[in-house]
Amino acid sequence: MTLTLYYDPLSSPCRAVVNLLELAKIPYEKKLVNFFKGETKTPEYLKINPLGLVPALEDNGFIVVEHEAILRYIVNTHKEAQIFFPADVKTQALVDQYYPFHHYSVRRFTLHHALGSLSALPEGTFDKETSFKDIESSLGKFDSIFLQDKRYLAGDNFTIADLSAVNELFQLYFATPDVDFNKFPRVKAWIERLFEDPVIKETIQPFLEFVGKA
Repeated sequence: MTLTLYYDPLSSPCRAVVNLLELAKIPYEKKLVNFFKGETKTPEYLKINPLGLVPALEDNGFIVVEHEAILRYIVNTHKEAQIFFPADVKTQALVDQYYPFHHYSVRRFTLHHALGSLSALPEGTFDKETSFKDIESSLGKFDSIFLQDKRYLAGDNFTIADLSAVNELFQLYFATPDVDFNKFPRVKAWIERLFEDPVIKETIQPFLEFVGKA
């Protein structure tokens, strides 16, 4: 049966999953769940994902939630996607070592700063100076530790780790002009390299329209 993806195109984790499915040319059905309209909290959707978040993936009645788990499930069940998480143990280790940093630093600080810059956080919860310092620290580590002299996070070819990371950093790159990516040349070059991929470029379009940068 065809996979069913419950998603919101404004969600960076959702976009990472869409990227993988589209890049690997895996047939799937999209079901839009609008986070900002509260559709992730409806009784119907909570039966799919009791956490009330997107994305969620359904495969013949089996449901996977959390985008990293979904990416790995797709790779493990579809050989055409395995190129994005190769069997080479060293490549897998480089992917695996990135993800903790992704969750506690890149996604955490990027989401907070992007939403704060768009005035989408509750009043009094966004301190721009502190957020900016967190972002610069995170980007500095991404640049000097995780990219170093590599084209992508795990070597010469991009993997699921790059899909997760770039969809977060797109939000800063396109929506928050106060962040100077010229300070982080490897990150900037990496973002622009991935943005050249037509699948990745198409997937980000709804977000660019949302922030008026399409």
